Amino acid sequence: MYRIKMSCDARQGLRRMDNMKDAATDFRMVFIWAQRELGKMNRENFAASGLPVGGWSPLKPRYASWKIRNFPGAPIMVQTGKLFNAVGAMNGAGSYIRKTTSEFVVDIEYASFHQYGTSKMAKRQIVMDTPLFAQSVADKAKEHIVNAANNLLQRVRL
Repeated sequence: MYRIKMSCDARQGLRRMDNMKDAATDFRMVFIWAQRELGKMNRENFAASGLPVGGWSPLKPRYASWKIRNFPGAPIMVQTGKLFNAVGAMNGAGSYIRKTTSEFVVDIEYASFHQYGTSKMAKRQIVMDTPLFAQSVADKAKEHIVNAANNLLQRVRL
C-alpha cells in the first residue's frame, strides 16, 4: 500500500486576509496622502496662474490697475496670501479625516467666487478636482489594502 498524506495550514493566509480586511476599513493614511497631494497640486496651480486647469482669465483693466497700486508685483490671484495658503493646506474649519471618509475644506469666504465665478467675476479654478486625481486616490487605496497583506508576510519571514 502507498499513501500520500497532505495537510494545509491556512492560518497565515487567514491572517493576511484579516489584515486586508482591517486595511479596507481604515483609509486614514490614504486620505492624509490625498490631502497633501491636493495641497501640492493647488500650490502648483497658483504658481502657474491656473495653467493646469486651462489658465486663468486676466483681471479686468480697472481692477488690475487697482491691484498694481495696492499689491505691486503680486501674481494675479494673490494679495495677502490667505487664499493661497488655504488651498495649499486643504484643512480649513470643517475638514476631517475619518476611517472611511474625509472632507477637505477651504474656509475662505470668497474662495467659491474664484472657483466658480460670478456674474461680475471670471471663474478662476483654484482647487484642483480632476478625474486623474480620483483615480490616483483609488490606486492608493488598493495599494494600501495589498500592502497590509504583504506586510504580514514580511513579518513572518523575518
